[in-house]
Amino acid sequence: MDLTIPTIPAGVLTLLAFLGPFAVAVVNGVVRVVTEPWQKRAVAIVVAVILAAAVIVLYVAITGDMPPTWPLWVLWSIVILSASYALVTKTPAARLEATLEATRST
Repeated sequence: MDLTIPTIPAGVLTLLAFLGPFAVAVVNGVVRVVTEPWQKRAVAIVVAVILAAAVIVLYVAITGDMPPTWPLWVLWSIVILSASYALVTKTPAARLEATLEATRST
């Protein structure tokens, strides 16, 4: 079984997911009910799925057909977002979240 992901949508998804930890930090910093660690992890998964859905919708709008490997795009988004946070964007995303939480509480 040959599973291929079209190159351009995969690249767009990779770039969006790479910057995804900043979106997660904004949501975690702004929304008052997100306080527990499991809620923050759930927000990260939801943001990754939303990013993948946005790329899939864009792909369908451009090509007119649904990609057969769309579940791989969702998994790819989750993996890239998590790796980006763990390896590159942890410090600036944590600073952004802390700044927004401080602003929220005043």
